[in-house]
Amino acid sequence: MNDIGVASSRFVRLGLTLIAFLATMILAQAAPPQTLALQINEGKLAGPGAEVIRGELAKAQFVLFGEDHGFADSPIILRAIARETRPLGFKYHAVEVGPLSTRMIRETLAHDGVPGLHKLVHDVPLGIPFLCLKDDADLAGDFPGADSKGTPFLWGIDQEFIGSPAFHLKRLVEIAPNETARAAAEKLLAEEKEAGGKAAQEKFLMTRFHDADCDALAGQFKGQEEAQNVIAELKESAAIYQLWMSGHNYENNARRARLLAKNFLAAYKSAADPQPKIVFKMGIEHVALGTTTVNTIDLGTLATSMARANGQTALRIAFLPVGGQNTVFAPKQGNPATVQTYDGKETKEFFASIGLDAGALSKEGWTLVPMEPIRQALDTKGIAALKPFSRFVLLGYDYVITTPDAKAGVSLY
Repeated sequence: MNDIGVASSRFVRLGLTLIAFLATMILAQAAPPQTLALQINEGKLAGPGAEVIRGELAKAQFVLFGEDHGFADSPIILRAIARETRPLGFKYHAVEVGPLSTRMIRETLAHDGVPGLHKLVHDVPLGIPFLCLKDDADLAGDFPGADSKGTPFLWGIDQEFIGSPAFHLKRLVEIAPNETARAAAEKLLAEEKEAGGKAAQEKFLMTRFHDADCDALAGQFKGQEEAQNVIAELKESAAIYQLWMSGHNYENNARRARLLAKNFLAAYKSAADPQPKIVFKMGIEHVALGTTTVNTIDLGTLATSMARANGQTALRIAFLPVGGQNTVFAPKQGNPATVQTYDGKETKEFFASIGLDAGALSKEGWTLVPMEPIRQALDTKGIAALKPFSRFVLLGYDYVITTPDAKAGVSLY
């Protein structure tokens, strides 16, 4: 590097150091971030934080609840929030599950309740994401039925999960138009069951089935609208998974974001209400405003823009604990769920960067932290000095709900 390059590099480092110093000085001079206690008593929101949330709900079209998956707290809190939204006209719930699987889940909950869902999870352990946890299933169960146009109140808007073909291939066997089509579906179903029983992810249909394979299968079901829809959903889901597995992470995330938007808008346009009010529960990246940490523009930006165009708001809440336990999933024989100790390192760094002492958080209930006063206090220079995740949360969400003692989700396996 020449002298000019060295000088330029030093100047940039000096500038970044100065920005960080200014952000620190701003926080040192400002009051600590506002925190409000939040409790749930007999299924209802309580505490000072509850009043703040109620005030926001009154003007909202969407509730966008982002989480790191595997906690019981998230659906318990959101279930209480959803109860508050009912008198305000919120009828719909959007979940991070595929449309085919969600239809099956809706039917199961309607006929057999959560025990029926337990059987599905036990039969195909990697077939259902997130709603395989009891409190998530309870939340989904609060949205039964359909509106006057026949649009269900529970929407699945994601790709189909990696082990879900075991459910959908069974349906293809049931509706096969002839013996040739039925034999093709039965063969794939047997292979998928064998792979699932051994937790051999590399042999799952989502891993090994490519566009040409899906097209060939669709050719066996010509004229069958339901079958064509099933195969199309599996085709797109497999393509998304295979992008991730081959290391094309940006395109994986971007293509998935496009699918989420497509499925959401299809459900939105089919609703009986011209401006339906919806409660979302998704991964934290999906429902934030702005560019995500994986460099995509996702549902949070789309929904926020739609609400603003309708003269309403989108209430964006992130559940970010600093400690406790959560449930994680990994391909293995038997129960894929494991409860582990959770350390919210990035969340602790975020809180430290905004002057919030994570060690002082109460273990009783939860704590609600408003983001807007912090944005105003830091201003542009202070926000620019934050680490990427901290900046993402601060700009992407209106409120953060946290606790030092998060509870793990209870698997229905």
